[in-house]
Amino acid sequence: MGIDIATAKKIIKAGIQQARKMGNLCSVAVVDDRGFLVALHRMDRAPIPTVDIARDKAWTAATFRMSSSEIVKFGDPAAPGYGFNTQNGNDRLTTIPGGLPITDGNEVIGGVGVSGGTPEDDVAVCRAGLAAVFAAD
Repeated sequence: MGIDIATAKKIIKAGIQQARKMGNLCSVAVVDDRGFLVALHRMDRAPIPTVDIARDKAWTAATFRMSSSEIVKFGDPAAPGYGFNTQNGNDRLTTIPGGLPITDGNEVIGGVGVSGGTPEDDVAVCRAGLAAVFAAD
């Protein structure tokens, strides 16, 4: 299973519903396994910067095959890959929570990113979007 527009729309719809329940205005982005944007939705009145931040979180999760918050471990001087974050050749890499990989079994098939709430809220919106599509798996 790959991330097609229909799947991306289901993830976004469920994420937006969760954000509304929480009283948050946010953007939700879905990318494929290579980090290319499949779909993005900015809720009415959500801050404009949430668009790029959500996309960056989704890109990070998809391309590095881990949640965006896990990237921070590469900035630990005692860890392998120290300085990794400072040598990023593009401007998309982020350590801000709210980006999760989308998996089908053991395969990462994309990423979802949310921006607009607290880091914990953004992760909850991601999880709600994923649960709507992959709950039966």
